[in-house]
Amino acid sequence: MKPDYHNSIVNLISSIAEVFNVQCTYPPLRCKSLYDLEDARHILLLVVDGLGYNHLKNYAPDSLLQKHLTDSITSVFLPSTGSAITSIMTGVAPQQHCVTGWFVYLREYGVVSRILPYSNTIDHNLLGSDISNVVSVKPILTSIGPNYSLVMPEQIADSVFTKNLTHNANRIRYSGLRQFFKKIGRAVVQSKSKSYIYGYWPGLDASAHMHGSSSTEAQQQLKEFDNHLLTLIESLEGSDTKIIVTGDHGFNDVEQTNVIYTHEHPAFEECLILPLCGDTRSVYAYVRSRKIDQFEKYVHTKFENACELRSSADLIEDNWFGLYNAHPRLYDRVGDYTLIFNEGNAIVNCFPGFEPLVMAGHHGGISTNEMLVPLCVFDC
Repeated sequence: MKPDYHNSIVNLISSIAEVFNVQCTYPPLRCKSLYDLEDARHILLLVVDGLGYNHLKNYAPDSLLQKHLTDSITSVFLPSTGSAITSIMTGVAPQQHCVTGWFVYLREYGVVSRILPYSNTIDHNLLGSDISNVVSVKPILTSIGPNYSLVMPEQIADSVFTKNLTHNANRIRYSGLRQFFKKIGRAVVQSKSKSYIYGYWPGLDASAHMHGSSSTEAQQQLKEFDNHLLTLIESLEGSDTKIIVTGDHGFNDVEQTNVIYTHEHPAFEECLILPLCGDTRSVYAYVRSRKIDQFEKYVHTKFENACELRSSADLIEDNWFGLYNAHPRLYDRVGDYTLIFNEGNAIVNCFPGFEPLVMAGHHGGISTNEMLVPLCVFDC
């Protein structure tokens, strides 16, 4: 499934920005449940990391979220936290902000990064350079000033990535789900004028990676979120608050036998200039020019049932990463080829001396489970 950049998380942010008279690159959502958004005194956006539309429908059919589900919208390509959260904070697609996944090659510094923690991908040491040199897009809603608050986990509230994309916004730290909702409620009550509050919760994503999105553990995470949400809504009754809940991406669970570990394919690895970038269900390959034929043949024969091989330049031209003019660094960030994995398949980088990543839940692919996220709307 290809992202729809007229009906995506990017357009949702445009809808919110429009309320505050902030100029947007992308058109707003055309959704009945948001037609009266400008009339709300407070707009509260809650992003549940890893919450897919299909997941909500299949695993929480009796939830409060399901009862207030108004539509599905798409994530971006890749449907990965790095790409999607950057879109939510900037109001533009990867085409413009150039954060193209969780693992991003920064040609400027000759390093493959984990872009949100702003660390290298091997031993996770933090990069010492100024992140604005490589993530230079302007955040969309910081012009709101003190009326814009973010409620973020304490581990990332003051990270260089968060600071770079929030500027003078009010950053509120929390620890644990109970405190998350408590601080959100307090932020609404203490707002003296029209306000926008963005809350981010990573608990479902962490559980789905470890145990699988269909696991009891992941379902329990969502149930607890749903219960706390009900309490918040009851406490905000009469406050003239519009609450919007969505996800940044969904998940695709992969059996370990269907995970390709690169060290098991030396003839594939020797074709690459760099480790694979992107995520584990879609990856960017930087290929040695003298090894192109070997690379293509290997993928078409050894991986033929696991993935589709695409030219990264073609994906840009076909607007997979967004609409309008592309960031000049975009071609550097997506490599020569993109391997898009079929449902139930994934690939993981392996580094000498380090244990490879082992996960039950993966994302970054183009299945509807990963690409579609819910749009749930509540009026308080």
